[in-house]
Amino acid sequence: MKKHFFILATVLLTAATARTQVALRPYVGANSSKLTGDLDTATFKSQVGFQIGADLQIGKKFYVQPGIQLEFRQNKIDPRVEDDQKLNRSMLRIPVVVGYSFGEVDGDFAFRVFTGPNAAINLSSKTDDDSIIEDGDIKSAVFGWNAGLGVDFSIIFIDLGYEFGLSEVFDNVDGAVRNNLFYGNAGLRIRF
Repeated sequence: MKKHFFILATVLLTAATARTQVALRPYVGANSSKLTGDLDTATFKSQVGFQIGADLQIGKKFYVQPGIQLEFRQNKIDPRVEDDQKLNRSMLRIPVVVGYSFGEVDGDFAFRVFTGPNAAINLSSKTDDDSIIEDGDIKSAVFGWNAGLGVDFSIIFIDLGYEFGLSEVFDNVDGAVRNNLFYGNAGLRIRF
């Protein structure tokens, strides 16, 4: 699957660069991480996290957008017998989305739709207490699929998206838990 993903990304990137407009887009944003499913010993609640990153938007109406971001995801663990605990994860997220822009791409306003896969590499994870989830129980990488909307105002952009978790978050834990993520980013478009 990884091989097919990179072949598709290379083909789309090559096609988009034939008549390109390139924009570097540094951004900051907030996220709300939802772990689906419950464990036998605990349930999960969403918490607000944040991210910082940058991507390249390559193309005009149709575009390819590879990026990289440092993301901090937080969840509250509600154990069935103890006080609430927190699960904090730092992730290196690598999305590659394709999109379509409505409106004047070179002008002052455009509306966009986008979708595509991402990999999220676990840089660190920490819980208040290892009795429910140990650091070794969290997978080193998870995969997701993004869908979202964006608006461009001159050199400023705003993106709202949702990541659907495609792979399980935990290795050695009973229960199929996936990570869905709502996120919003705002930043600058530096066009070349």
